Amino acid sequence: MGTVWLATDEVLHRDVAVKEMVPPPGLSTEERASLHRRSRREARAAARLNHPNVVRVYDIVDSGDAPWIVMEYVPARSLHEVIRQDGPLSPARVATIGLAVLEALRAAHHAGVMHRDVKPGNVLLADNGRIVLTDFGLATVPDEATVTRVGLVLGSPSFIPPERARGEPGGPWSDMWSLGATLFAAVEGHAPFERASAMATLTALATEPVPPTRRAGPLHPVLEGLLHKDPAQRLGAADADRMLREVARGPVTRVPAPSRTRPVPPVVPQPSTRRRRKMPLVLAVLALVAVAIAVNALLPRDTPPDGQGTFGSTPTTGPTAQAPTANAPTGEKTTEEGLPQGWRTYRDETGFAVAVPIGWTVVRRNGIVYFDEPNGGRLLGIDQTDQPKSDPVADWEQQEAARLSAGDFPRYERIGIRTCDYFVACADWEFRYTSRGTRVHVNNRGVVVSDNRAYGFWWSTPDSQWTASLPYLDVIFRTFQPAR
Repeated sequence: MGTVWLATDEVLHRDVAVKEMVPPPGLSTEERASLHRRSRREARAAARLNHPNVVRVYDIVDSGDAPWIVMEYVPARSLHEVIRQDGPLSPARVATIGLAVLEALRAAHHAGVMHRDVKPGNVLLADNGRIVLTDFGLATVPDEATVTRVGLVLGSPSFIPPERARGEPGGPWSDMWSLGATLFAAVEGHAPFERASAMATLTALATEPVPPTRRAGPLHPVLEGLLHKDPAQRLGAADADRMLREVARGPVTRVPAPSRTRPVPPVVPQPSTRRRRKMPLVLAVLALVAVAIAVNALLPRDTPPDGQGTFGSTPTTGPTAQAPTANAPTGEKTTEEGLPQGWRTYRDETGFAVAVPIGWTVVRRNGIVYFDEPNGGRLLGIDQTDQPKSDPVADWEQQEAARLSAGDFPRYERIGIRTCDYFVACADWEFRYTSRGTRVHVNNRGVVVSDNRAYGFWWSTPDSQWTASLPYLDVIFRTFQPAR
């Protein structure tokens, strides 16, 4: 259907991917026009979605001969390439990938978009750990006429669901079957009904049961549920999410309950709150990183919050560990405030506001606000300063050198320090390190919002939960409002 080029946006000075539609030879004028309409539909379908697990579409350019789709460039290998080059993946890794693709599909289905071509070649495993679904070329969108000729079934035979192979239109349940076939291929090394030819593959799909798995292990029940040939009995998104999370977490290891006595933290020089407010962004973020680690490692889970702050109209003057823990945001349902269900707006005494999951404990220490997931590993810290510097990237690079020299991040692995498009100036410092035997994935975001205000965001999760937690971070950044 086309060739994808790496290109440079000369206005915004960024790399982009440009998809050139290359029509096969011998098409009639009407068939070429149909291809053009399909290309525009692909761009519109993807442009409807704003989700970290979906490749973003920036623009579509019509050269006259064929349209060109300008997309986000994601340095990555496709899942198809990974399977071919590295071999089958572990069940836990496949479950993590499945969760990311599932989040992309749920966002698409909520917007009324059916992908219709979920397969390993359309799942990108980015160099920075991000997992994205791409190529909505066969997607269906509400209120748009189909451009597929009657009797023609488009898609990859090994990943087409049975109902679509029979010529039925399909729906969200059809994308779920293709997700199951994709995960089957990732863990077993081949698609469930893959044969030497397209006709043989479709025949096997119609006449044979799903083959037994050899490597899937705990992933087998998920694959069995997703690959059910009867759409009415097929595993739904909510159940698939729950089961995939169980596989991604791995076996549960029971550990002794933490002591209720607060351990003595390491000695870290702490400036007064008044002095900290005048620190440049680089030092403000240094304090954020240091204290966030200490809080994550040392504070009891039921520590009540200090200071003022509210969730909507509910004061946070005591522990909230008994409140229900929010599920990952899916965009399927929202509250009256327009937030995903299970989320509320926190309004801080200093003036900023942000959405956080219901049930996360709130702790204020030295002017920094921490949101901690009860019985979980995710932590958000928000700090601020009234003396920002103009170059967050340079600040993070200095911080990296200082923190590594101090030995603060055992087994440190840098993922990247890069600018981001957020408020006036922004930079993300993303890395991994080991804390108490657990591999932790961190994103530090430094944000300048005005000449006299900047914020630092510490976001950390167990590395195994990083991809599944990205929708949380998306909601946090999307809803954050700085103090006026």
